[in-house]
Amino acid sequence: MTSRWPNLRFALAKKWPLFMATLLAVVLTACSNTTESNSDGAGSSKGKSKDIPTAASVDHGQLQATIEKAMLAPVSTSDMDPVVADSLAVASMPVTDEQKALLKKCLSQRECDTGRGTLTVAINADFTNAPYWSIRRAEGTLQAISYPQVRKVIYTSAESGDIAQVLANLRSLIAQKVDIIVEDPVFGGAILPAVKQAKAAGIAFVTANSPLPKAVGAEVTAQFPYDLCNWGTTAAKQVIDNAGPRPKTYALYTGVPGNSIAPLWQPCAEKEFDAAGWKKVFSGYTKWTPQGVAQAANGLLASGKNPTGILLDGFYEEFVKPYIDKGETPPIVATDAALYSSIEAYKKWTGEGKDVKAFAGNGHLWYVRTAVTAGVMNKLGLDVPNNLLAPVPTESFDDIQKLAEPGIPGNVSFTTLLDPELAVESLSAG
Repeated sequence: MTSRWPNLRFALAKKWPLFMATLLAVVLTACSNTTESNSDGAGSSKGKSKDIPTAASVDHGQLQATIEKAMLAPVSTSDMDPVVADSLAVASMPVTDEQKALLKKCLSQRECDTGRGTLTVAINADFTNAPYWSIRRAEGTLQAISYPQVRKVIYTSAESGDIAQVLANLRSLIAQKVDIIVEDPVFGGAILPAVKQAKAAGIAFVTANSPLPKAVGAEVTAQFPYDLCNWGTTAAKQVIDNAGPRPKTYALYTGVPGNSIAPLWQPCAEKEFDAAGWKKVFSGYTKWTPQGVAQAANGLLASGKNPTGILLDGFYEEFVKPYIDKGETPPIVATDAALYSSIEAYKKWTGEGKDVKAFAGNGHLWYVRTAVTAGVMNKLGLDVPNNLLAPVPTESFDDIQKLAEPGIPGNVSFTTLLDPELAVESLSAG
């Protein structure tokens, strides 16, 4: 209940005791009909509203199929935060023709009206120079319009990837008095001024994917970072378990020096390798570009270090191709997120009898959906933890290639929860 109810209660109690008792009975009955306290562990959370889909209310088979597609492995809803489970429940529901038409409309303009509900959801992009951001926008928008409580969806983006433009966009959304802001905080703590301003304005500020410093994370309504330590650990385990008699050596690669990603996964991977008696023979950078990855692979190949395993937060096939071209057996490669083109390259090489082994974590494009769900739940008065996490299985390409739906463009992160038609539409919308 909101704060206005106690004032009304006391005023009525002074004048109409009998009416007050009746009113309270009506209110309590209404509350019991619109919320439920569900403790079955299947996507339940305190004060769950019956007006929104939950993991307990949707088709179980469809939900499990969506979870496997999102996480690349079967994961029980009891092993994830209920808010995450509920967001995947919404994503598991079939998309209607009306929703498809509305999504296409929303992708064609910066602001769209759903014609129902009262909430305004704003999706902010810190960059627009990669397919990731286009698919992320569509995933988040589709999640938003799946809730009847959402009236408007606003999209803002910093085409240049400049923090000044990011902050200007966030301030603009705050000035427009949106209800929910969804952000992938690529610039980390630099968004703190906007976060505090949004908090003061009563706006639910929810982040997904990129990690936040603790001081900033404490200020947001909720955060759903990719569990990079979990990925580093599971990726290292896969390399160790699949190395066979090959030497116990490995190398680690990240994008650029000083980034905030590598410090979260590399120590966890190193701990796992150290415990198994493995030796790190090299670490380097890829610039997070296909060209940078290819240069790193060629440099490693020329060095003669020949590690058995490679962990990198970047592109897969560009690291393997130089080895294939020279007739060399490539290292076992584990990446935090593959592309659809990675799966096709792997199929080609294994079909040709090449000795390649590859593993990947989920592409975390769908994380924006959980951010939207967390924002909507918060605005409905439901409990949302400040820090949300999901399991990050690292799976073999042999096992996950069955999830590669035909028609998804190769430059899309594996996997998206959009169907091929909507994925293509998302990329063309920009």
